[in-house]
Amino acid sequence: MYSLFMAKNKNKEKRIGIGRVPKILGNIRSLYKDFSNENLSRIILAVLIVIVFGGGIVFLVESGTNGEFSRFTDTLWWGAVTITTVGYGDMTPVSGAGRAVAVIMMFGGIVLTSIFSGTIASIFVDRKIQEGRGLQEVNLRNHTIICGWNRNAIGIIESFSSLSKDRKTTLCLINEMDAEEFQMMKVKFPELEIKFVKGDFSSEKILVRSSASNAKAAILIPDTSGSNTLDNADERTILGVLAIKSLNSDITTCAEVLKRENEGHLKRANVDSIIVNGEFSGFLLSNASVSQGIPRFVKEMLAVESEKSIHQVSIPQSFVGKTFLELSDYFLKNNRGVAIGIMSEEKKMSLDDMLSDDSSSIDAFIKRKFMEAEIDISEKQEQGMDIQISPSPDYHIKDTDSLFILGKEVKV
Repeated sequence: MYSLFMAKNKNKEKRIGIGRVPKILGNIRSLYKDFSNENLSRIILAVLIVIVFGGGIVFLVESGTNGEFSRFTDTLWWGAVTITTVGYGDMTPVSGAGRAVAVIMMFGGIVLTSIFSGTIASIFVDRKIQEGRGLQEVNLRNHTIICGWNRNAIGIIESFSSLSKDRKTTLCLINEMDAEEFQMMKVKFPELEIKFVKGDFSSEKILVRSSASNAKAAILIPDTSGSNTLDNADERTILGVLAIKSLNSDITTCAEVLKRENEGHLKRANVDSIIVNGEFSGFLLSNASVSQGIPRFVKEMLAVESEKSIHQVSIPQSFVGKTFLELSDYFLKNNRGVAIGIMSEEKKMSLDDMLSDDSSSIDAFIKRKFMEAEIDISEKQEQGMDIQISPSPDYHIKDTDSLFILGKEVKV
């Protein structure tokens, strides 16, 4: 079921692309914030003061007798080299006062550079520790966030691992699991880039930390991590969807609920795909008693690692306008799988489409009321999705159609 959700996002992933520059800028801002918290600017200021002050004294006592210190800028260079204990030896004070200042700068430089390098190291070490515990803000783009965790959630990660293939897939987990459990899972799936944010996924603060506003997809499952139980899991899922949509209205969402009566709430929250826990169990168990092959067939069709699993692929432009029979024959003859269905995306009819410009008094009244309420009736409508399983052979392919196949996923 989750493989279908991931297949649905492939076309969207291609359209979004990978924005590396915003990610780099986000990392720079995060580092600057950490540097400010550790008072690194004060340490840098102290280093500059020692270089300028010590270099100035050496310039005063050496410039009259030592030609190497004839320019103040050269003295500042000497001060920087001395305080960092590099000691190139291209400039050397000869007076007693100059050498005394040089010794003080050397010992002061050892202290200051040790503090500076130690502070830098501690910042990066602390960031790594905080990241492992899920307490660090992550700077990601075009990633998938997985909200909640339960005993079946590892299957989602395994599906992403199987589908990632030659491209790096980035996931961000939002739950309250232990840091050790997360580290073990990260080691188990080295082919995936997995980040972790610890906390309640219905909290806007936690979602901001996971870069939900830049995510391309979100999966929400009943959460049993930490002290959470299944008693109010659906309510947290609904709140999580609303919070995510408020931050990112374009995100593709898939949610699993335990109770069928909560499905309507998710539909009103514009969730793209809704899965009711165990909704197919009755069908599979009842058919297993009379047709033992059906459960095995469904399992094979939905297994990501299977060579005959279900995939959603784009249709070659050359087949637009042709029949489903011609398209199906093409895939069979080229060993690209068995075509089993079509997904059509069509623009929903808006109110503006229904009310003509040359309208009656009733139409004019409706338009005027919408205008008074400041509702834009010409606003672009969402795309409607129509799935046809085994359409008629004479069905004509549209340019907005995509194809469901059983077989190996191939680039068309």
